[in-house]
Amino acid sequence: MKKMMLAIILSAFALTVTGCNNRDYNDLLTEPQYDLAEYRSEIGNLFYETEDKVGITTSFGFFIYSLDEDKLISAFDLDETKAFGEDFFADARLSKDEKSIYLFGYSHEKTVDDYFYRYDLENGNLYKEEETFDENELYPLPDQNRTALKTTSWKAEDLAYFRKDSGTPYYPFKDID
Repeated sequence: MKKMMLAIILSAFALTVTGCNNRDYNDLLTEPQYDLAEYRSEIGNLFYETEDKVGITTSFGFFIYSLDEDKLISAFDLDETKAFGEDFFADARLSKDEKSIYLFGYSHEKTVDDYFYRYDLENGNLYKEEETFDENELYPLPDQNRTALKTTSWKAEDLAYFRKDSGTPYYPFKDID
């Protein structure tokens, strides 16, 4: 009887521990607010670039755009205040296996070092990670000195991406409602 009770307690503890570690933080995710694009102070940044996909971060969200399909394949925003605190912003990096977007918090004074978030591209869930992060797990950043994003206005749909090997513009937000 004692062994059975101990087994039940250990099982309950194991479920509690693994359940806490796998809890999603989807309540921190929001839909991109494209209408706020006109009020941004920066055009946006690339956090990922390959021959067929590009990752863009803006003040109104985080996006993966497929050049081959000519459409957004991932679009979300993060409530940065709830995620990291007042006056914090999120910076995005793609995992080396291209399956997750890592979101790191920073402000003008400091960086959040004890946790970060991982957005799973396959299932659209957000997870909080409280472990040491290895920089080698990240996909390399694109050339940050190259002007890959341009716009003719501050509207989201006018934001154009230019591949480094072509002068042809791609408009990731052309089909937003």
